[in-house]
Amino acid sequence: MSTPMGRNVIALEWLQFGLGRLVAAAAEEGLTIHLLTGERSEYAHELAELDSPHLVVHDVNTHDVAKVITTIRAIGDVAGLLNTTDTWSLVSLEVRAQLGLAGPDPACIRLVRNKALLRRRLYEHGLSRADGSPLADTDDAADVAARVGLPLIVKDSAGTGSEHVWLARTPDELTAALDEARRVALRGHLIAEPYFLGPLYSVETLTWEGRTRVLGVSSRILSAPPVFREEALAFPVALPPAVAADAEQWIEQVLKCVEYTEGFAHTEFILTDDGFEVVEINPRLGGGLVGEEISQTLDINLYATFLDLVLRRRPALMDAPLTPSRGAAHARLYAPRTGIFVGCQGQELLSGHPGGPVLRPALPAGTAVRTIAHQDGCVAVLFATGATSELALQNVLSAAGEIHVRMEGDDRG
Repeated sequence: MSTPMGRNVIALEWLQFGLGRLVAAAAEEGLTIHLLTGERSEYAHELAELDSPHLVVHDVNTHDVAKVITTIRAIGDVAGLLNTTDTWSLVSLEVRAQLGLAGPDPACIRLVRNKALLRRRLYEHGLSRADGSPLADTDDAADVAARVGLPLIVKDSAGTGSEHVWLARTPDELTAALDEARRVALRGHLIAEPYFLGPLYSVETLTWEGRTRVLGVSSRILSAPPVFREEALAFPVALPPAVAADAEQWIEQVLKCVEYTEGFAHTEFILTDDGFEVVEINPRLGGGLVGEEISQTLDINLYATFLDLVLRRRPALMDAPLTPSRGAAHARLYAPRTGIFVGCQGQELLSGHPGGPVLRPALPAGTAVRTIAHQDGCVAVLFATGATSELALQNVLSAAGEIHVRMEGDDRG
């Protein structure tokens, strides 16, 4: 396959972290990253540390396909477009189509971004023991419970970041969940699916020309139901050899079932007594500091793989050794309540703490925090390492206890 000749790479928004590693990889290739963003402050923490001719930031409404295309055409000499977010995955498909840029299979991306269609596909291929159900405006709790069974989850078919997810164990809880769900603005439409009991993990994979390589499995700590807020994550989980082999075979079947042909995938799953159950397939690298965790544990710059993908060459990571030298973990720090975020105290206490914890801001001081029910309420992310992922997780949770999130009004009597 020939390599594109353009020296400019478009990043249509980005994950909250990892931009610095991407720019470092681009500098080695003689490429320039052009970050198109509608909210520059999302990257303030990384942009403050980046001073490179290999990064240009363009302020543009990234939800407006026409404006994105106009911006890209003005840049010119483009090798391709990268997208690492759920929110802009469908926008990126339209932009690539209009500009004739290569990328993942559009049909696959649309399938995995529609949780109702995904659940149906997995069920039909024997990869889930239960189907889901789209919800009509006329459906009441009795209708939904009869189709899906209790307990169940009501959620946005195109949701992301644990937003708009409701657990219902009883008919009354289901009635309340439906009432609340129908009052919020959704990215997609409402669906209901079974509530699978068990711990949540995610398998991080890279696929090229239909061949998938498992990079490792991440553990997950969530807040207590009914709120599914991500609290912490560690990589790589040391699964028993037989379970690890089963997981690798299973994820290959899952990704083939949805005709996943290229790119990173972050597949969340429940490890139940009856086997693996997909929660969702995200056609991207995992969020938070997953990319940093993989980079540090495998002693690589994972973000160089994005350039292999955009330049249409076999990623080096498909053949590189995958022997972890350590474990890594991150913990999300949330505002204790809604209001104006002032800052974090206690960073001086991290010096000398096991695991070398590092605090990374997620929101600039002065930001109004409007929810603490999901990841939008995260104000900072704490990263730490350890000899194993379990030790890394203990290190980061211990260090998180030293940090105090301050809100406007905290000093008032």
